Amino acid sequence: MQLLKLTEEQLRNISTGITIQRAENYVGKFFDCKIEDNVLKGKIRGNHGVYDVKLKIDTDPLSYECQCETSKEMFCKHAAALGLTYIYTPWVFESNKKIKRENINSPEELQFYLRTTKLKTLLEDLKKCCLGVAQLSDITGISVQQISAIVKDDSSGKFHTLTAPLKLACLYLIEKGVNSK
Repeated sequence: MQLLKLTEEQLRNISTGITIQRAENYVGKFFDCKIEDNVLKGKIRGNHGVYDVKLKIDTDPLSYECQCETSKEMFCKHAAALGLTYIYTPWVFESNKKIKRENINSPEELQFYLRTTKLKTLLEDLKKCCLGVAQLSDITGISVQQISAIVKDDSSGKFHTLTAPLKLACLYLIEKGVNSK
């Protein structure tokens, strides 16, 4: 899967500086975020209820839809915020497409893969190919209890500072096929 490209410059080209500035307050506050074809979709709580926001990112200029009053006249802060949320945290957008491990070609795709792949899945793959959790604990210096807690947090969507490094270690060991002998 190739990540859809969207830049802050594209958002600035269709917006005003003040709109982008206001949009920054809404980044990360969207829920039910999805990517369908080339359309970003998300919901945000606004001043007058919940707004459904759409941003089609393969058009020039970008096309958008929002239920707020401002969007009837100009590019609104909600549409800009949806775009910024995608730029900064693309992994929060559900997609029926996933990046296969063997198709990762950029740091952005690696980050997307790590954020959308559960640690539990990587540990299962690691166990199938070469190592168990105890050996991973020895290699990383992270206790088995800590790894269990991180797996639990990751499964419930909570982020721990050791989650990404642990996933990277698993990915490296899987790719190298390091075994416990």
